[in-house]
Amino acid sequence: MNRIALAALVVWLAAPAVRAQEEPVFTAAVSVDLVLVDVVVEDRAGNPVLDLDRSDFRLYRDGELVEISQFSAAQDRHPSASVSATPVAARVATPPRRLILFIDNLHLRPSSRKRVFDKLIRVLDRYLAPDDEVMLVSYGGTTRVVLPMSRNRRALKSALRQEAEAGAISLLAPNDDQRVLDLIQQMRFQQTTSAAPGGTSTACLDVDHLAHAHAQQVYSRVMGSISELNRFVNSLAGYEGPKALLHVSDGIPLVAGNEAYRYASELCDGTGVNKGLPNATDTTWNNTLKQRYWDPTKTAATLREFDTSGEWTRLAGHANTYQVSFYMFQARPPSGRSTSVTDTRTSIDVEMEAARNRQDALFMLADETGGRAMLDANDVEPALEHLDADSRSGYQLAFEPPAPGDGRLHRLRVEVDRPRLTVRHRKSYRSKSPEERVEDRVSSALVHGLADNPLGIRLELGKPERGDDMVSHVRVSVHVPLDRIVLLPEEELRRGLFTVFVAVRNGFEQVSPIGRKTVPVSVPLTGGQDEFVYAVDVPVRGERGTVAVAVQDNLGAEISYLGREFRLPSSS
Repeated sequence: MNRIALAALVVWLAAPAVRAQEEPVFTAAVSVDLVLVDVVVEDRAGNPVLDLDRSDFRLYRDGELVEISQFSAAQDRHPSASVSATPVAARVATPPRRLILFIDNLHLRPSSRKRVFDKLIRVLDRYLAPDDEVMLVSYGGTTRVVLPMSRNRRALKSALRQEAEAGAISLLAPNDDQRVLDLIQQMRFQQTTSAAPGGTSTACLDVDHLAHAHAQQVYSRVMGSISELNRFVNSLAGYEGPKALLHVSDGIPLVAGNEAYRYASELCDGTGVNKGLPNATDTTWNNTLKQRYWDPTKTAATLREFDTSGEWTRLAGHANTYQVSFYMFQARPPSGRSTSVTDTRTSIDVEMEAARNRQDALFMLADETGGRAMLDANDVEPALEHLDADSRSGYQLAFEPPAPGDGRLHRLRVEVDRPRLTVRHRKSYRSKSPEERVEDRVSSALVHGLADNPLGIRLELGKPERGDDMVSHVRVSVHVPLDRIVLLPEEELRRGLFTVFVAVRNGFEQVSPIGRKTVPVSVPLTGGQDEFVYAVDVPVRGERGTVAVAVQDNLGAEISYLGREFRLPSSS
């Protein structure tokens, strides 16, 4: 077989994605014409309103009214939910309902985790139709797909049981929060007891350093969670239609370190003295003390740097682009504050603010994506009921954006003419460029194995070779049939152009940057090669891996996505 070969290198998690090319990258348009907005409308009693039509809705993008170009109701897509049957000819062909169970082990107590899994195993079947698909995902610093999207109920229950028995990483968040409160209390106790006889301890010397270090640690953990959620949401690009993601946790702080800073402030700004808290003092009454010691009155300004609101909003924009609605389930915490060695006690004001802070991020993400937040809940079944009801009673609006692919986050607003109705909907979307959409589809092939191969490309993997640094190198050959891509005649040659995207995931669930290379093709006008081979050496750590590629015909309109798993030789 005649072919052309070309080699390149994708650097594993060390350098930016490969983009070395002079040729323009997307010369062909990728269709991203319609923005889809899922909407649920309820009356004052919380019952779904099912008899609305297109004329009842007004849709705004960045404050400007847009024309609703397409409209459908859930009872048309799922006629079993309709009071009166919809004629088959009028039904809209849609993908199956898809549910993602996302277990956040970093922010979930073992008791909450066990209760959620036990309930899911018992009642999930009640809310699933035969065609519904469910995915189980576990997060513990990296995102692991325990069960790919599946209609197999036996496999689902088996995966739930195995994951329930696997144990939790757990308690990182609640333990760290309690530990820093204990340390602050111990510090104040030591400073109080070490004061000179007859003197007054007003130091609060190291409280700021302790609270700030804790806030930085929590901020890093929350930002890591958001980043992983972002990556996972983008990997869902290959699944068409609405997707409901049930996120299970005990809460995630919106402002990192809020509880520790508020407690420290209460101990040092005089309010703790008035409330009778042990070892409380007041460093604010004397300007000399305010200059010498930590000034707790600046707490609010300090906490602004640890506010993650903007990141949650951006995550919601990505989720809305791919029709992912978040249903945030906060398991009910154990009754009473956990007991520590030092019996640290905060005021009810600090406890209430800390509780709200752990809920605010959940509410924000649910509200921004048109889902629901079930807060301080004891039973996951009502969450499944809401999920089921929303999927069977919602509406879908679509419009053509004036500037598709501009890369910006755009705000959405939906209004209904009828009074006294509650409208829940996606409140933003990110207008992704064609390149971003292709990269997200590469992630779909990498994480979920979703292939789409109109160009008929093939992947061949060479024998993995393990290096001295415990990094294995695998040669990945991408075979592109030349009769599937557009080649334009030019003198004695036919010339074409295609772009290859490559990404790798190792056995530790780490994903490489997506490498990208634009490749010119020149072949004789008659005869010659029948395929082009693009070879990539990918470095991988661990015992196994997955490689995913996309090939875009830049002169045509086709893109292929393909993934392949491989195992590496044992290090022994």
